[in-house]
Parts: sequence; structure tokens; C-alpha cells
Amino acid sequence: MEKVRAMALKYAIKNAYSHGGKADVGAVIGKMKALFPDLDIAKAMPHISGAVKEANEMKKEQLEKKFLEFEKEGWELKHVEKEKTLPELEWIGKEKLVTRVAPNPSGAMHLGHARPAILTDEYVKKYGGKYILRFDDTDPKIKVPVAGIEKEFLGEFRWLGIKIDETANASDNLKEYYNVVEELIKKGKAYVCFCEAEEWRKLISKSKECPCRKKDEKEQMEEWKKMLTHEIKEGEAVVRIKTDLKNKDPSVRDWWLAKVVDAVEHPNREAAKMHVWPSYNLASSVDDHRMEINFIIRGQEHAQNETKQRYLYEYMKWKYPHALYHGKLAKVGDMLLSKSKISELMKKGSITSDDDPRLATLKALRRRGFTPQAIRKIIVDMGVNPSEAKVSMENFAAANKSVLGNVAEFPFFEEAVEVEAYNVGNGAGECYGEKIEFEGPIEKFLVDKKELKRHKAGEIIRFKKAFNVKLDEVSEYGGKATFSSYSKADANYPIVSWLENQVDVELLMSDGTKKMGFTAPSILEASGVIHFEGVGYANIEAKSEGMVKCVFSYE
Repeated sequence: MEKVRAMALKYAIKNAYSHGGKADVGAVIGKMKALFPDLDIAKAMPHISGAVKEANEMKKEQLEKKFLEFEKEGWELKHVEKEKTLPELEWIGKEKLVTRVAPNPSGAMHLGHARPAILTDEYVKKYGGKYILRFDDTDPKIKVPVAGIEKEFLGEFRWLGIKIDETANASDNLKEYYNVVEELIKKGKAYVCFCEAEEWRKLISKSKECPCRKKDEKEQMEEWKKMLTHEIKEGEAVVRIKTDLKNKDPSVRDWWLAKVVDAVEHPNREAAKMHVWPSYNLASSVDDHRMEINFIIRGQEHAQNETKQRYLYEYMKWKYPHALYHGKLAKVGDMLLSKSKISELMKKGSITSDDDPRLATLKALRRRGFTPQAIRKIIVDMGVNPSEAKVSMENFAAANKSVLGNVAEFPFFEEAVEVEAYNVGNGAGECYGEKIEFEGPIEKFLVDKKELKRHKAGEIIRFKKAFNVKLDEVSEYGGKATFSSYSKADANYPIVSWLENQVDVELLMSDGTKKMGFTAPSILEASGVIHFEGVGYANIEAKSEGMVKCVFSYE
């Protein structure tokens, strides 16, 4: 039964590590049945339950250490995860792939932008073809483009490992959209509508056409020209495409193609001179056709846009691209996705930059130490699924840990107190990478106040990678102890982290709050993502003499 006990402890540790520090005896019994098919469970139960009890009594640091040791060795029972694959494109071979993504450059690139960009890139990597990044910058009123942000996007695409073959801005093509509107008017498929919005909606909801729809093409063209010359002002008229007024979805009925904007805000100086601006569906359709796009991945909310756009494609005798749709990202770990909540925090001044760790921007993710490989894995694993998706922080953490492997570990003391150890014999230890020679007879250590308060006078503890002591006094202000031995033989002594010297740490948390604390000076030699005992992983952002600033990553 010795081997059964050893294996039960191994899998109890694995189960406890994966489930918040508490192993489930039933799960461990299942593992033992798989490992030892002929095992008499009744006889083995004392050994299994004893192993589970031992794992559940381990401190977080000890549990993680043992888990990582077993992880390195490998598991006898391995969970074989089904490889995530994207749907095949059956039409490849008949057509060469030409694809695009079209983000709105009104703010920093976020996971919502990254999802179609990465999924599209997976197909380009698989099949080859042309990948175009086209900025959908034709909203001069609500989602006004940010000057120069295209460079940021290109940098983010490179960081994600995406190679772009061509870039374009929709705002450079206003005259092309005008040409298509004119052609549709000439074909009798579009009209200039002067109806008051609410009245028009009432008619359309009853599947009735408005009076403007009945005017002949010549009159429609004259009114269109007045829109272009700005004789017609904002809010007075819009251009609409004629669709099926009996379509079961009222929003598809005679959707708007173009409208007048009086005061244009736009970084594109030439476009800023224009007063007629296209709808998303007009601009996207014209550009996709012009660029010979034959494959699109986009959010499920665009499925309705496909229905709308197909009217335009049919009238212009164009071929509609192959399209795949993914669902909405409803939750991403501890990051804010709600635009209203973000807007509220911005108004209060709580969020002042687009790399705030509460946000799901790529800047914020990078600041928290997430790797592009981890982001790609999360997105590819979600796949092209039209259902709503939720990504837990645990999934994000697991993906990032698999990329980073083992990272440097440091303590995090929110409040440090001193412990004096007496009768210390000559010896050596290690304090987070720094070799320490002990010459005694008195050694003074800094320990975490909360950690020290968990122990009582008379208890034997082990200073991590140093020596064992018996606690003589424990108080709010520190403690006194007597040296016991350097021996590591008795692994049951509680292990206490300690510092000989300290460095200040500022830790920016994922909720925007800051934790102040102390850690080992060796952190000044570290970089990237590290692990703070009892707190979690963090990304080192800045270092100065005596101060390290970090951003919390995940637990």
C-alpha cells in the first residue's frame, strides 16, 4: 500500500492545487482506480483519505512547490485534450483566399478587435492568401477616429504575430461610395428621404412605403446632388436603399446608405472637407468588393448586416464573400467590458489611460504580463462559435503559465516585523536567490506580520531555505526565537518566508487599487512576470533604487 499512498498523495496535491487548496477524496479514488485496476478500495481507503488530509493541510506555498515538482516529472494519468480546430474552408482551391479585418480606430485595440484578427490570421497561416487591415473610420460623429492610432494597431498586430499585407482607410474612399449611391439611384434602387424619423419608422413598421420612395430617379438625383453640395443640411434627409418592406426584421427595411454631417471631426484632412458620409454597410460592402475580399470573420451582431448588404450586392451584381461569425465576448476574467461602466469610471477620473489594468485592451493585457501566445491560445480555443463566450481568469492564467513556465518567486510583506533568533550556529542559507552566511549568535530577520501572527510561542518553525527555530515570544511588534538546527529532515515544520534586507513594492491591482509592501532585494535583478507568495503573479513595470513597481497579473 506504500505505492498507493504515494500516488494518492501525488494526485491529491494535483486536485487541491487545481481547486483552491482543497482536494476531493472522490476524485482521488477515481484516479487510484484508474492507476490500480485490481485495488481493493476498502483496504486502500485509510491510505487515500490520509493522503487527501495531508494535501489539504499543506500551506499554499508548499502545495504549489510539490505540484510544480510533480508537473515537471509528469503525470501517470494525463488528460488528453481534444485539439481545437477551426472549420475547414471547402471552397479553398477554387478561389485564392483574400481576407480582411476592419476595426474602428476610435480607441486602443482590445480583445474584441483581436478575436477576428487572430482567427483570420489562423486561416491565412493555414491556407495562404492576402490579409488586409482596413480601418473603418467613416463615423465622424460618434466613433470619431483617433489621429495616428493606426500605427498603434499595426504594432499590436505585429505583437500578436500577425503579418499584414496591405493597409487601407475607408475614409479615403468617400467618392467611390458616392458613385455607388448614384448608380443605385439611377437603377431606381435608392432614394433621398426627407421624412421625419419617427413618422418614417411608423410607416415602415406597417410595411408601408414613404412618399419620398415614389419620386422618380431624376428628382432623386437632383436631391442627392444637393446633399453633396451641402444645400441639404444634417438631419434634413438621408439616402435609403430599397429593400423588402415586408422583411420580418424591420431594421432591414430600407436601411440608410448615406447622410449629411454638418460639422465634421476627422483626422483625414481631405475627408474632413466632405459633408456626406456613408453608413457602415455601404462603406464595408463597397470596400470588400473593390478589394476582392472573399472571406470574412466577424461578430455575430454582423449577421443582420449581411442580410442588409446582400440587397446592395444583388443590385450591383457583385458576389458576396464567404463569412463566418463568432459570438459576443460576455465576460473576460476580471476585466471591464461594459462601455457604460468604463465611461462612468472615466467621468469620475478613476480610469485615465487605455492601459489601465481593469480594461481588456491589448495595452492593459501586456502591462499585466500576458503573452501574445496566451492570447492567441485563448481566442483559438474559443473558435468560430456563434454562441456568447465567457473567458475565466483561470483560463487566462493557465494559458499564460504554459507559455512562461517557472518564474522567479518573491515574498510580499504588507507589514514587516522583526524576529530575533538567538544561539544561531555558523551556517548558510538562501534568501530568494541571495546566498547568506550566518555567523550568529544573534540573527535578525524581517517577516510578514500576518504570517508571524499565525504561530504561537513554543512552536517550531523553519525560516525558508535557512534554519529551524523555536518561537519564544510572539507579539504585534515581532518575536524572539531560539535556534534549533539547520536540518531539513522534518518537513512538517511550518515554513516562514524572511528577509534580511527589504525593497519597497507598489503593486497595482486589477481593480485599480494599489498594495504597498516589501520584498527581497534580488527582485531588482528580475524582469517580466514573477510570483509573489500568497498574492499571485505580477509583471515588473519599473525599478528604481529601493522601489519596484508591479502590475498584478492573476492568482
